[in-house]
Amino acid sequence: MQAFYALIDRLERCSEDEKKAHEEVLWATFGLEACVLALDMSGFSRTVHAKGIVSYLARIRRMQQLSSPVVVAHGGEVVKYTADNLMAVFSDAAKALQAAIAIRHACISLPEPLEVSIGLDVGRFLYVPHTDCFGDPVNVAFKLAEDIAGNGEILASSGVFAAAGLQVPAGGWSESDISGLDIAYAAVR
Repeated sequence: MQAFYALIDRLERCSEDEKKAHEEVLWATFGLEACVLALDMSGFSRTVHAKGIVSYLARIRRMQQLSSPVVVAHGGEVVKYTADNLMAVFSDAAKALQAAIAIRHACISLPEPLEVSIGLDVGRFLYVPHTDCFGDPVNVAFKLAEDIAGNGEILASSGVFAAAGLQVPAGGWSESDISGLDIAYAAVR
């Protein structure tokens, strides 16, 4: 992460002419074309109010224990867990979709199901291995998971469908404008 921040810090101190060269170095060093999977657990406030924070922390830990091996088994990498969220990256969009379906199945098959929503997007973003990701595909995946998807839903951008070789869904694309982003997406069935 230090090398990433060092490049970012240099951007702030260089002239406009030098910024383009520094940005190119940043993208050459940390740029990645891949699929981002974002997972958000639902019902945090409701569950914490009813059962307490410790109970919900146990549910978060269970989600982590279920999702990590699924991500790895499908060729992905867990980038990080933050609160009740998961961020993972996959070089193959079809495998990311398969992982999303497997994670959802594992979560809803428990005696006390875990409420999760998942979003996926594909494209070029900045990736600091095992630490963090930055860019449009990351933002879109989290918007789909946190702001649009309902409990148990997997929403994928039109780019993910195309990258995975899937046809346009029968109902066509849904579109949302969230935080200034116009997102075309569909539910994964």
